[in-house]
Amino acid sequence: MISRTLTLALLVLCRSPALAAQGSEGPYLFDLLKKPTYLSAWKAMLAGESVPEWVSHYAKIFDGLATPSKSVIPLGSKTHDCGGNELYVLFAPGGKLAWGLLSNGGEESWLGYPDAAIQAAIKSGAQ
Repeated sequence: MISRTLTLALLVLCRSPALAAQGSEGPYLFDLLKKPTYLSAWKAMLAGESVPEWVSHYAKIFDGLATPSKSVIPLGSKTHDCGGNELYVLFAPGGKLAWGLLSNGGEESWLGYPDAAIQAAIKSGAQ
């Protein structure tokens, strides 16, 4: 059971003016990745993983459409559907570890070797 609040960040490949107009709930993924602990966890999560070009591109330049992060315990809601091209990233408190759920055209894969509890937390935040 997860007893601590985790941070769920969403990176999506879509164009939506509504995303830019929303008020922010928490820092965006590109802001989180400016912090060394989050960046280290992000790199560890992607190490050796085969990801689509849009994720590779974002991983290099940290520039792309994203929504504000939110804390999950593990409840949440999905507000946008971007054609099945989404990357949900869950950070442990302080950004020491990261896990991800990559949806690429409807195919899903896990990043960072999350256990069942972490997978459940990501899935609940992705709904």
